[in-house]
Amino acid sequence: MSTGAIVMMTAAILIVWGGLVAAILRLRSHPPE
Repeated sequence: MSTGAIVMMTAAILIVWGGLVAAILRLRSHPPE
């Protein structure tokens, strides 16, 4: 695996998990009625 591929894969994972965490925090701070 090249360095570029590892960097891109890591960035994609961080974006996905970052989005999940942000969504969970948003739902917890503003629970749906």
